Amino acid sequence: MKVVFDAGPLITSCKFTVRGRLILDFVLDGGFVAIPTAVHDEVMRAPMRFADAREARQRVDAGKIQVVAPQLDPSIQTILNLYGLGDGEQQAILLMQQQDYTALIVDDHLAYLVADRLHVSKRFFLDLIVSLQQAGQLDITDAKAIVAAVRPRYPPAFVEHTLRMLG
Repeated sequence: MKVVFDAGPLITSCKFTVRGRLILDFVLDGGFVAIPTAVHDEVMRAPMRFADAREARQRVDAGKIQVVAPQLDPSIQTILNLYGLGDGEQQAILLMQQQDYTALIVDDHLAYLVADRLHVSKRFFLDLIVSLQQAGQLDITDAKAIVAAVRPRYPPAFVEHTLRMLG
């Protein structure tokens, strides 16, 4: 699975571990992750004392996460500006429209709705975990453990619904 991460899911996947492994590494086992330059800058701008910034930087430096600069598209940019999305969300949506990725992984509700209106394939981070498990790229035990680990970052209904989706 080739996905584009927005900053929120990238940070979440770099903050939590399961069985001593970062959640991001489980995602990387199941596919390819790209981030737009604005997401890179946003996450890497965090002081290196933050573990999530260090972990993300290590994976970018190792080539496990690809940083991609989307081409500007004035017609889409005008629409994205109307919504007041941040640079990371805007670039992630642009990147999805310009390259062949499976889905945009985003947790920002407005960005999710805007992506939907622009016919961009998108998933919430928790839905990515379900997709990876259903595709056989993530063990069910690990998938449930990941959902449990990130529980503090999501509304209870999202967590419980995700666990039910996993069975």
